[in-house]
Amino acid sequence: MLNDITSLLNLPIVDFGMVGELVHQLKACSCSVGAWKVNLACEHFRQFYAAKSKEGCLTALNLLRNEFDDVRGRLQAIMQLEQQIAALGPK
Repeated sequence: MLNDITSLLNLPIVDFGMVGELVHQLKACSCSVGAWKVNLACEHFRQFYAAKSKEGCLTALNLLRNEFDDVRGRLQAIMQLEQQIAALGPK
């Protein structure tokens, strides 16, 4: 979704409605896994696509991408720990 949002924002004429739909979908997904900072970044993003501010959207996208990358890194660490624990378990 982040790549799709990026592509939309890089077009000469931005479809802010589509950007909003993708951000809303990402917000819903982040809520379902407890990624609250991603959720808050999506809320922040909303004010910029509602105002049809391309520059604001690009700034909000950077924040959103940073928060997403942080959550992804944490989830990967958890998965690695689970794999290590499973490897130590009964065989």
